Amino acid sequence: MTKEEIINNIKNTSTVGTSARNSMGCSENWYNAYFSIKMTFSMEEIENMSENELNNLVKLGNNIAEGLY
Repeated sequence: MTKEEIINNIKNTSTVGTSARNSMGCSENWYNAYFSIKMTFSMEEIENMSENELNNLVKLGNNIAEGLY
């Protein structure tokens, strides 16, 4: 994905999301890589990252979510 596409996905991800909780009591929103990035980094930090760094964060987030499901 392009840097702009990733940033748009992050910006358009709701911080409210779902109220569902997993068996450990954590919000299921954390399974969404874009939500996780948005909640971990400031928009300034995100915008200063390269396209490659952002793609790697999305990949990591998706793989962690899959591993935890």
